[in-house]
Amino acid sequence: MTGKFNKIGANSAAFPSLTPEQLVEGLVKYGYRGVEWRVADAQRVNGNLLKQPAFSDNLCTIQPNLESIEKISARCQDANIEIFGLSPYIPVGDLDYCKKMIEFAHVANQSRIRIWAPFTDTTAKYQESYAQFRRFIDEVLPKAQDLNIQLALEIHQRTICSSASLAMRVAENYPEDLLGVIYDMGNLAIEGRENVQLSLDLIGKYLTHVQIKNVGYQRLAQHKGWSWYWETIEDGVLPIQKMLTTVMENNFNDWLSIEDFSSYRSDSEKLEHNIQLIQNYLDDDFFAIEKEVVAHAK
Repeated sequence: MTGKFNKIGANSAAFPSLTPEQLVEGLVKYGYRGVEWRVADAQRVNGNLLKQPAFSDNLCTIQPNLESIEKISARCQDANIEIFGLSPYIPVGDLDYCKKMIEFAHVANQSRIRIWAPFTDTTAKYQESYAQFRRFIDEVLPKAQDLNIQLALEIHQRTICSSASLAMRVAENYPEDLLGVIYDMGNLAIEGRENVQLSLDLIGKYLTHVQIKNVGYQRLAQHKGWSWYWETIEDGVLPIQKMLTTVMENNFNDWLSIEDFSSYRSDSEKLEHNIQLIQNYLDDDFFAIEKEVVAHAK
C-alpha cells in the first residue's frame, strides 16, 4: 500500500436518525468519498427483518422510485460523493422488483446493486434454496449486463451464503464483472467466519467492496449460550485493524464501506468517529509497512 487510501464510504442504513441530505453533508464534512444508499419501501421491509431502527424506522432511506433516485444522484454529484452501491432488500424470485432496482442502479452512477441469498430460516433444504437462487440470478443477469450493472452478493448471516466459501459456490458460475461478492466483516462474526487470507484467496477477482462493522457477545441464561449484538468497530470481537491490514496487503483498491450499527454514539458522532478510526488504522498499517521496508533496505 502506498500513499493515503481514500476510497472510504458509508452505508446509509447505519444512520437511521439522519436524512439523506444530512448524511451527504456529513460525508463531505468528515472526508468520506462514497456512499451506499439503503433503498427500501418500509412496507416491504417491515415484517421481514428485525425490528431495529436501522431497518424499521430509518430516515436515511431512498424510496424505490425514479424521482428519489434521480434526486439523490444529483445531490451526491454536486457534493462530489460517489454512489458506489444501492442496498435494496430484494426478495429472491421477485424479478420485476430486481429489474427495477437494476434500472435505478444505472441511473445512480452505474452503481452496484446488493443482493442477498435465500435465508435459511425456512423449511427449504439447502439444495432447493441454491437452485432457486441460481435460477433467479440467471433470469436477472441479462438485464444487468444490458445496463452494465454489477450485482454484488453480500456475505450475510442466516443465508445460504454466510461465508466466503458458500458465496463463491454461487458466484464462481458467473463472470466477475456481472456478479461480485461483498466481504462483510461484521456478518462473519455472527456466522461463517473463515481465515481472512483464505477468504480473500477464495473470493479473488470477485471481490467488490468491504463492509466494516463489529459485534459483541453477551451470555444468556445458564447453559443457554451467548447472543450477539452490534458493537463499536474498535470494541467488538473482531480484530478489525488486523483484518484491514490483510485486506490492504492483497492490493485492495475498491471501497471500504463503514456500516456501524452500534448505538453508543449518535449517528453524527459515529460519522465523525469512524472515519478517523479507519484512517488511523490504515495510517498505522502504512507506517508499519514502511518501517519494515526501510529495515530490510539497511
